[in-house]
Amino acid sequence: MKVLYSLVFLCIISVTLCRSQATDTTFYSVVMSGAIQGKLKSWHEATNDYHYIYYYNDRGRGPNVRSIVKTSKDGLITSSLTTGINYNKNPYSETFEVIGDSAVENINGSRTTRNFNNGWYQSGMIPALYELQINWLLRQKDKKGVTIANDSIRLEEADLKTVSYKGKQLPLKLFAIHAANEPMPQYIWLTKDLRYFATVFPSFSIIEEGFETLADTLVMLQEQAGQAYNTQQMRRFATVVPSRLWITHASVFESANASVKKNMTVEVINGKITAIFPSAEKRTVKADSIIDAKGKFLMPGLWDMHTHYYKDRGLWYLAGGVTHVREMGNANIVLLYKKQIAANQLLGPDISYTSGLIDRKGPFQAPAGKIVSSLNEAIHAVQDYYRLGYKQIKLYSSINPEWVKPICAEAHKLGMRVGGHIPAFMKAEKAVKEGYNELTHMNFLFLNFLEDTLDTRTPVRFSAVGERAGALDLRSEPVQSFIRLLKEKAVAVDPTMNLQSGRFRDFKGDTSGMMKSIANWLPATLRNDLSIKVAVSREDKKDLYRSTFQNMMKMVKLLYDNGIPLNAGTDGGNAIALHHELELYVKAGIPAKEVLKIATYNAAKHCGLENTFGTIGIGRAADFILVDGNPAQNISDIRRVEWVIKNGKLYRPKQLFASEGWKYYY
Repeated sequence: MKVLYSLVFLCIISVTLCRSQATDTTFYSVVMSGAIQGKLKSWHEATNDYHYIYYYNDRGRGPNVRSIVKTSKDGLITSSLTTGINYNKNPYSETFEVIGDSAVENINGSRTTRNFNNGWYQSGMIPALYELQINWLLRQKDKKGVTIANDSIRLEEADLKTVSYKGKQLPLKLFAIHAANEPMPQYIWLTKDLRYFATVFPSFSIIEEGFETLADTLVMLQEQAGQAYNTQQMRRFATVVPSRLWITHASVFESANASVKKNMTVEVINGKITAIFPSAEKRTVKADSIIDAKGKFLMPGLWDMHTHYYKDRGLWYLAGGVTHVREMGNANIVLLYKKQIAANQLLGPDISYTSGLIDRKGPFQAPAGKIVSSLNEAIHAVQDYYRLGYKQIKLYSSINPEWVKPICAEAHKLGMRVGGHIPAFMKAEKAVKEGYNELTHMNFLFLNFLEDTLDTRTPVRFSAVGERAGALDLRSEPVQSFIRLLKEKAVAVDPTMNLQSGRFRDFKGDTSGMMKSIANWLPATLRNDLSIKVAVSREDKKDLYRSTFQNMMKMVKLLYDNGIPLNAGTDGGNAIALHHELELYVKAGIPAKEVLKIATYNAAKHCGLENTFGTIGIGRAADFILVDGNPAQNISDIRRVEWVIKNGKLYRPKQLFASEGWKYYY
């Protein structure tokens, strides 16, 4: 019903967009994977009075809002009203108003009042507001200002770019906005006369109508513009590891067997582990440098096995001890990031395994990857990914179920694995029998026990599970038979429990589960208002949804008890999300030391890299983290990372967090 309502709303908006407009009306296209999936309309009705309509379709989700913004004479936003539907198709209302010396914000009934400091208010819903922000910052001294939450923002001098488009030269200005708590600048394109032109990302862009095919060119120009910043970040945060390094008095986690050896010394020469021995053993010191671990926990770097990687996450991953990620579907620009990180030209974890996403063209197609119209195109997509060096194919929800078996056969012929979403109108059991090596997202496991007539291209893949899966008896024969099938076929599961927690357990007024443990690390402006204002799922169904989450937790333990490999991933989160993922596994009943094994040795083994990474062993790469605590006993200690070594560089999380205004545990 929600999808039907949203489609009706889109029709109404489309009619509105076609009516007579003011002379300054500008239209923009929302482009996802090369397809136009929505629109943005911007116009004036009076001086300092701005109007917007914004919507797009992302697999049946996506916002649909109208906004009115008023500014003062100097361009500062003094009031705004945004109403409509948010990304998850729930009613949305956001107001902001300056009343006397107060700035008052109200989002779906959650009211926040601050002292008004002549700061900037930026609605998160309307991208075209960057035009107003840039023009306001241009009027400020040194192009610097603060937000209403008192966070600093500054604007870099515009970089004028002349782009060739359809035989004409198009002058554009590329601005970089630096905001507190953001590790990288936000790039915005304006016209020469300072009107909003575009915001572009590798798989998602908002760009002036008629210029849609220019988005990829602008992305690459942004990448070039950001190279100097990337170099600066590496110089600031990465310290060269000495050629000969000893780490003494460490409690070493032996990830292959999930055990700990205390008071050990690890010798590293030219980035490789060359010796491991008891620190009490007398040996001649030949090290250039010695780090006394003082009994702290030395373990391999963590792996996030489900990310859609963007380079602004690199700092956060390293701060949390994540040294490797598995990419699960993105634009091919991720191959550039992979190369830059490996060469120490870009801050971030190694992108150690890449999955090529394939989906069928249609109204609910994936927002990234290769979008195909036939089985023949899908087979060619598999071959293209293989030539580019991808190791796995990820199928998505709109794939024709009849294509699964031949796609899997082609991938297996090339030595590639297959996993991902279960296509609509198909059950996980059939997908496994036809060649899936891995199942992604816990909700798809539960959908296996509902009818196969559900159109799971849409958000029904969440709602049906949320409302009904809590009643599923995990001891029943259908469930037990399915578990036996997974074991027989050696199928892995990527449950993304942190994601399930946010959808099925957290509701309005709650604090996000992954943020509770580190609330005191946050800058004061973020710490003061952590409660969820708009829940992802329906408030009137939250008892059912929470029951489903508890059954999902039981399923995690059931999978583990039956020897089903688990891949710990966040679905595009960061280290904070991964830490919570691991905490949830322990709460489900898996011993903490085994959870650490899942996130290190097992991950490397799944990716075929256990002979290089995932263990602290002689001949392996020096790729490890020092933790102030014992996460093998208390998994939450995994958040207390003191330093990280990877690719011959040492990083200090305290410094990384402090650069974004965050605190840390010491």
